[in-house]
Amino acid sequence: MHSKFTARLAGAGLAAACLLTVTAAARNESWTDTGGTRFKGEPIEVLGPFALFRTSSWSGRLVLLHLLRPEDCVRFYQATRARPARAADWSQARGDLTQELFGNVKRLAGARLVRADLKGRPEPEFLILFFADQGISKSWDMVGSPAAELYASLQQKYPGMVEAVFWAPRNQVYEQENMVASMKMPWLAVDNSARLGLVHLRDLAPAQDFGMKVVSRDGVPVLVSGAENPAAIRKVFNDLDGLLALMQPDDLQSRKDRAWYLQAIQPVAHANDRAAPVLVGDPLKADALKRAGIEHLDAVIRVAASGRAVRVSFPNGAKDLKPEMAGPIGDALMEGVFVPAVDHGRFVDGDCEYHFGPR
Repeated sequence: MHSKFTARLAGAGLAAACLLTVTAAARNESWTDTGGTRFKGEPIEVLGPFALFRTSSWSGRLVLLHLLRPEDCVRFYQATRARPARAADWSQARGDLTQELFGNVKRLAGARLVRADLKGRPEPEFLILFFADQGISKSWDMVGSPAAELYASLQQKYPGMVEAVFWAPRNQVYEQENMVASMKMPWLAVDNSARLGLVHLRDLAPAQDFGMKVVSRDGVPVLVSGAENPAAIRKVFNDLDGLLALMQPDDLQSRKDRAWYLQAIQPVAHANDRAAPVLVGDPLKADALKRAGIEHLDAVIRVAASGRAVRVSFPNGAKDLKPEMAGPIGDALMEGVFVPAVDHGRFVDGDCEYHFGPR
């Protein structure tokens, strides 16, 4: 599925990978990708193989990392290095939107809405925002099937990465809560009594108060839909599924972009210290290792300053794997994608330590 998602982004020979039309000129820095496409945007964060830019208060842009020039990868890194990382606990969230929503959402408990206790839950990477109005019939259709089923599937596949939030900004508290209870919504709902304080959320609301937006934890849109029919709703969820799949650490399709970005920024990030080689993704499959009877594996891969693996050794020898397996496992590790070691801003030869299984 996510290969089609990537193809849509890079389709028609375009260099820029963009999900949203820039609807207003942003007062931000100018950027030019390797295909010559120019745009203005504020760097936000790296999402798997993509760089996310805020292009206005209501629009964003995703660009595949390998389409940024090395010097622009460095510029992006320097602009975002101080941004808080995604929090393991939502109570510690520092995303513009996730922080704003904490304490201001409810959930359905039985037939009533109660304050949602988000403490202990991870800060989501993405929020699916359902904007509705009880007087618009399509609002009711939007939050029924297939959205509920697709949402449950996403949460199961990517636990902690996605939360959905429902909001009917023009409706009274009792009207919105009636919609949530009537439709038995499985997601969070905005506390309408607190809506005046939800500045970032208000900025994201569509003019017609109806539709869907998938936004980052900082409230930058990455997918927008009028949600006019089940097919449009399904497309939003399918595209989000594709994006999340590309963001998984071991995704094969995204390795080229991740490596390109790291190759550009590592000498800058480690201008005053040293860093070991980075293995981008895992060339070995955990399931395949277990089927082969391997429960634990330590390896050391020597990586040249060029980024090429030159040899593999197994410190534990036969304790980890049978001698006849050393060759195939070593060959697979040699085929990995590496970013070389750095010593005070210079690429050098180095050892990459690989570990599988319990320590």
